[in-house]
Formats: sequence, structure tokens, C-alpha cells
Amino acid sequence: MRPDLDFRTLRAQIESATWMPDFSLLSRRAGRVRMRDRMAVAGALVGTLAVFAPVALAGVFGRPTPAALGPNPDIGDPWSPQPSASAPASGTFESTRTIRAAAGDLPDGVVAAVDVCVEVPQARRCNLQVVVLRDGSAQRRGPFLMDALRQSPLDKLDHIELARISPQTFMLSGEVSGGSRTSVKFRLDDKPATPVIGPETREALGPADRALQLAQYGDLFGVRQDTGGLSLLVDQPPMARRSLVGDVPIAAGWWVTGADIHSGAPAVAVSTDQGRHWQAVTLPAPTGIDAPTLVTLDGVTAHAFIRYSKGIRHFRTRDGGHTWQEVTTKIELPAPLNNDGALNGRAFGVLARLDRSLVLWVQGDSEIAYLQSIDGEHFEIVAGPGGPLDALDNGYASLGDPPRLSLDGRNWQSATLSATVLPD
Repeated sequence: MRPDLDFRTLRAQIESATWMPDFSLLSRRAGRVRMRDRMAVAGALVGTLAVFAPVALAGVFGRPTPAALGPNPDIGDPWSPQPSASAPASGTFESTRTIRAAAGDLPDGVVAAVDVCVEVPQARRCNLQVVVLRDGSAQRRGPFLMDALRQSPLDKLDHIELARISPQTFMLSGEVSGGSRTSVKFRLDDKPATPVIGPETREALGPADRALQLAQYGDLFGVRQDTGGLSLLVDQPPMARRSLVGDVPIAAGWWVTGADIHSGAPAVAVSTDQGRHWQAVTLPAPTGIDAPTLVTLDGVTAHAFIRYSKGIRHFRTRDGGHTWQEVTTKIELPAPLNNDGALNGRAFGVLARLDRSLVLWVQGDSEIAYLQSIDGEHFEIVAGPGGPLDALDNGYASLGDPPRLSLDGRNWQSATLSATVLPD
């Protein structure tokens, strides 16, 4: 007898063999996949634009505009001025005067290098000038020197120095736009200024003659006190990265700081015979941020300060630079200047007063910090005149706003600059 057919099982087998997919479900899934892929592509495009768009915009809007060539007469072009930055409502841009260096003697022989700038946005124009700096009212006269050192009013000037090399002759020098150092020599009798070029002859030098350095870490030259003429030296200080110490009294000799040729450690050299012989000593300390900063009044006792990314080390000689000992008393700096790396890139200097006390100054974030030492060992924070300090032949100048002058480095009197001229 044949068994009965199992219609349920047979039906399931037929349906399984003839099953058709749900195309509407597949369509929805495919749509979701396409949307996900499109979002990924869009995200990649946005990321690419975020990287390259600023570069493209800078290339379009940041490059300089073409020079104004004027109309072309061949095709009859009308003249139209090139667009420029718009002035404020007052009609003029703000101008500033910043004293960069001072030299000379009190009361009426002090001159200052002043940067006069017009603060045009993204096109600051400056003119370095040398003018009178007096305790009281300034002489009514124009600058001794104008448009100094720069090739363009837009050039940046760093490390500006002003030195008196004879009674009426001064030298102004600085680093232009991060390049090599350039110098110009001028007289106060209105003779034209001339670029300073290294000499080719050796002249006789006397005890009253000074030293001069024309290039960073370069050779030293002698300067005749009577004429301001330059002379080759018999010998150069035996060290690397040599830096002439300025603002040292003539009778104290010639002092140079730098680095030991072999180890790179800080070193100090001194000559008491106008560069014929040099006494060079390496200090027992690692290399600092820059060459040691040195100060001396008599050429017998001298102090050298070495800056590091955190802290300052202090060395002293009492025998004219033959031997040096470290002053172990720590120099406590104000909190903002006491962090690791806080002293990098800051203006720094030291002065010795006639009473043998010392004044350190460090440019802070918003103001200058002053530290005083009465005994040459212990320093304490004190109030100051408000600007960087520069030594004069018989006193001191504070290059702040307003400038101040002092005979003793303690009592400061406001000073006045003579007339300056705005840059073109």
C-alpha cells in the first residue's frame, strides 16, 4: 500500500525551491550603503579643504600687490592709485618713538638712537635716527643721522648698539632683518655719515684708544681716539664666538667674552696693551644661552653673568681676569622669570655703579625686573627707572618712556629727546 503524501512537507520544499528575494528590502539596504559611502567621501573632502584652503587663501591675499607702474601711454590708460591700507578716522596712523641705545656724557653730550615708526597694519615703517638726549629741555635741532642702517623702512633691526669712539665721533651698528651686522660712523659736527669698513693697515694705538667690533663674533679693531680712524690689531683674543664688552671705562682695558675653542665653555679674555697680548680664561661652567655678560669699573674687579634656560650663574675676578671664582649665592629671580626656559630671548644687562654696587635688569612680559646687589654677592628685587639701562661715559641712561638720565644710577631725572622726523 502506497503511503499518503505529506502535502505540508512537499509544499515547504516547493516554496523553498521557488523562493524569490524581497527586492524592496534589498533596495533599502543598498541605499543605506550608498549614503554611508557618500558621507565618507564628503568628510574626506572637508578634511582636505581644511588643510589646503588656508594655504590657498594666503597665496591669493597674502602675496604683495604688484608695484604701481603708472599709466601706459601707448594704450591711453588713465592713472589710478594702487589700493593701500585705510587710515583711522583721525586721518593718520599712530607713530611711536623707541629709544634703542644711548652714548656720550652728561650733561649735554648724550645722544640716542631712536626708532621712529608709523604703525601701518602689516606694513610698519621705521626710520632709525640719532638725536640729542638731555636732562631737561632738548636742543631745538634736527637729527644728527637719519635713515640709518636699514635698506628699506620695512626692515627689522635687532641688537642695536651706539658707541662713542672719539670725542666727536660715534658708531651706530645693528643686525638688519636677521642678517649680518652693519655699522655706520658719524660725527656731531654735521659731517656726512660713512659706512664702517675694516681697515687694512696697523696704526699705533695708545692707552686712550678703544676697541671696536664690526661683525658678530668677528675680529676686533683699534680706534684712534684723536681721529676715529680704525687699525688692525697685533693679535685677536684666542676664543670662539668672541663678543666685545662695551661700556667699559677706557682705563679698565679691553674685555671680550666668548667660548673656549676646544670645549665650548664660557670664556673671558682681557688685554691691557691695546690688543698686543690677551689673557684668556675658561670659566668652570657649561655653555649658556649666550656669551657671558660682563661688567667692570677698574679692570681689576669684574663680574661675569651666564644665563641659562633657568637661572643665572655669577663669576667674579679680583685680579684683572687671571682667576675667576663662582659666587655661590643663588640669584633669586621674580616668579615669571624663574621657570624653565623663561630667560630665553629676553633682553638682559648689568651695570656697575661708582660705589661698586651692581644692577641686573631683565625684560619681563610687561615690564623690566631690576635686581640690586650692594656687596656684589646678594641680589634683591628693587624698583627701577622703567626701561633698559645703558652706561654712559660718566653716568647712566634708562631707555624707557620717558627716558631718564642719572649720574649715580640711583637718582633718575626725566630727559627729553630732540626733534625726530616721521618716515616717508
